[in-house]
Amino acid sequence: MVVSRDMTDAIKILCLAVVQGLTEFLPVSSSGHLVLAQHFLRVESPGPDLELFLHVGTLLSVCVFYRRRLASILADLARGRRAGLLYAAWVLLSMLPAGIAYACGGDRVDRIYDSPRAVAALLVANGALLLLSGLTERRAAARPLDGLRALAMGVGQAIAVLPGVSRSGTSIFAGRLCGLGAKDAAEFSFVMSIPVIAGAALLEFLETGRIQAALDGRDIPGFPVPIGPALAAAALAGAVGYLALRTVVRVLERGAFWMFGPYCIAVGALALVLS
Repeated sequence: MVVSRDMTDAIKILCLAVVQGLTEFLPVSSSGHLVLAQHFLRVESPGPDLELFLHVGTLLSVCVFYRRRLASILADLARGRRAGLLYAAWVLLSMLPAGIAYACGGDRVDRIYDSPRAVAALLVANGALLLLSGLTERRAAARPLDGLRALAMGVGQAIAVLPGVSRSGTSIFAGRLCGLGAKDAAEFSFVMSIPVIAGAALLEFLETGRIQAALDGRDIPGFPVPIGPALAAAALAGAVGYLALRTVVRVLERGAFWMFGPYCIAVGALALVLS
């Protein structure tokens, strides 16, 4: 049986969608895995456009998973209620550290992507952080979300601009360390990622002809793959991401967030030995 090049490319894209959906929410660093896969498996990056498309798929999974909470927040905002306004302010506050970090050191961060050894070392550090979360898990008393805890989680998110460091892992760890309950820490970690991903996607697709082409079902100008496989990949990434999101929340509620640590340390250490 002869498999056409288009079919092979479509299979690769769908496989990438599965990896994206899994690693986006599991605290194992999707960016770190991508860098190491490119280096050791000679897997070529699909380009930022397609990666962004897959991120939109996982963004939709967050919106579906937290649909009731998001509807409640939006209803509070529409009515001018204090709870909704505060939550929105905390989300904006959480975005500041990452913005400052990338503005000040974006070029240095980009260079790390070209160093598999540095990424592997950061993946080991990420695993150590997850193991540390197991030591602090029982000490964390459930306290309500406030501006200080939102800022702390934003700092955790800022650290995760480094490839090999998990955004969900560092932000949830920061929230738990500040006393947030597991459910609240996970919820805010994923909700505060929505405006970041949505904003990046909007800016990208505001380019001339892209939004209209997507709405018309036509291939997007300058896009690396046809619109059909891209939409299928985004849907698959969203479905897998939803399952991964459920897994993370359940693991957190059972106090077993640390269990992802040994995996990250093993993968990072192996990459260090082989590189």
